Amino acid sequence: MGADIFTPGAQELIYGRKMMLSLKDHTGNSTIICGNLDGKPVLGFQTHKIVTVSGKKILITSIIDKKLERKAIHGLKVKDPLASLNQILEIPHDLAIVVLHFSDKRAHELLSKTQGIDIAILGTQRGTMIKDKDKIINGCLLVKNNNHGKTMGYLDWNFVAKTPITDKLLQINKDTYPADKKVAALVDKHETWLRAHYIKLEKGKTESSDVTTVVTPYVGNTKCATCHPKVTAAWKKTRHANAFATLEKKCKEYCPDCLPCHSTGNFAHGKKGFSSPLTTPHLFNVQCEECHGAAQEHINNPDLPYGDTINAGVCILCHTTNTDPDFSYLEKKKLISH
Repeated sequence: MGADIFTPGAQELIYGRKMMLSLKDHTGNSTIICGNLDGKPVLGFQTHKIVTVSGKKILITSIIDKKLERKAIHGLKVKDPLASLNQILEIPHDLAIVVLHFSDKRAHELLSKTQGIDIAILGTQRGTMIKDKDKIINGCLLVKNNNHGKTMGYLDWNFVAKTPITDKLLQINKDTYPADKKVAALVDKHETWLRAHYIKLEKGKTESSDVTTVVTPYVGNTKCATCHPKVTAAWKKTRHANAFATLEKKCKEYCPDCLPCHSTGNFAHGKKGFSSPLTTPHLFNVQCEECHGAAQEHINNPDLPYGDTINAGVCILCHTTNTDPDFSYLEKKKLISH
């Protein structure tokens, strides 16, 4: 894919050193960089890299949160992040860039104790942000761009003023950036395997249990339609009504990362509705009860208060800054009002 530098994070700690080094078989002269991996398995990595551009020395490193060490099932160890970072920053340079595999909060804590970093990139924290007045910490510009490959951050730097000249997020889509055929083939192969893997896990869970259906207070839209046919007809015209179909088109209908926002009352959201495609198929799509709440008690006693639970908090469970950065509750609510 043309990357010059790889910075291992949480997933790479799980895969281990052998897998990370195998990247070199496919990437030519690329470099694997981490400033605080420790122990014998570190052979083959570099703590940093100096890239010289127009006579300016750019120091690049990455640091892993010590908390992520618990994921290192193949023996990789993580040294103290602050001490490791300060040691690397002693190397002469004109610009220091650090990729931090930290949460937003813990990245703030680390940067508040460190001097000399010009740009810090959050490699683990999801979301998009290039420049924000509240993200300058100890003179360091904190940026993040982990958005499922939908965007790429772009930054021009003024070495004299030590500030960005221009900064923006480039939208990555198939119209402006055609897919690389080799990479696309690898992704398709992986997606095919992953779908089969999830189906196998799903069948294994149901076959190992006598319970083939799940008792749930979520009744499904067909029962809602009995008393509310006009509202149900209006719902069928919304994108919510086809949420599960969009997963099927992408062969993601068994993916546990996607299902919570394409089903109703998902257990992953702390609710007691959709649990799996095989056990609760009546809760496919984003139905009435996702916004109004489980309806079984309402059916049992229609005189009880019901349905006044819609608010922004319900929507942003799925319409997050990561998945839907331009989401506006007031504007989007108009699309589903009935």
